[in-house]
Amino acid sequence: MSNKFLCIDTTSEFCSVSLFQDNNLIEFQNSIIERSHSKLLILIIDDILKKSKIKINEIDAFSISKGPGSYTGLRIGLSSMKGFCFGLKKPLISINTLKILSKSALNHINDKSSILCPMVDARRMEVYTKIYDYNLNSLSDDKSLVLDENSFDLYKDKEIYFFGNGSDKFEKIIKRKNFIFIKDIMPDSRFMGDITSEKYNSNEFEDLSTFEPNYIKDFYLIKKKGKWMRS
Repeated sequence: MSNKFLCIDTTSEFCSVSLFQDNNLIEFQNSIIERSHSKLLILIIDDILKKSKIKINEIDAFSISKGPGSYTGLRIGLSSMKGFCFGLKKPLISINTLKILSKSALNHINDKSSILCPMVDARRMEVYTKIYDYNLNSLSDDKSLVLDENSFDLYKDKEIYFFGNGSDKFEKIIKRKNFIFIKDIMPDSRFMGDITSEKYNSNEFEDLSTFEPNYIKDFYLIKKKGKWMRS
């Protein structure tokens, strides 16, 4: 019997929702409207379900990109998914945002010996990042890093790919031929299906009462349009 999964990523200005039947993508929608997740997420989910003619109670598991990323985006995504899981008595699956970014970038990388470095913007010269090999095996832990010209000196003799909305700031301060930057890579829910299916089949579910996103560090406040907002 096949299983249906609803996958979302709200960790950046990119709001992404995908519906899978096992590993097969049925429907998806992406929205790139900053700070619109609270208004659009449920509308997008509803639209996807209508187009696919699938009812919400037919979803076997809900999968969320767990961060690191925007504090507000993470809270909106998690509260919505927990609501569905509690109400429908369905399991919650979580996936590292940096891994989703890396899967999104693999279509642009042909060298299987290369190193992958996803970067999520954490304001100023700081990013959330980690290192993967081509097969998405972790070579480092998730971390918060303030970038400078000496960052990633460990890989100065290797081909390493940088991508994600935090990589632009690093590109401006580093000039190495083997440091390659890929533009316009976002954490896209279309790349969550196979990981979600694997976790579902191995019963890797989150505890709804205790699960929290991977913030890496505490949120802080920024002032935008005269209002203080969490970031």
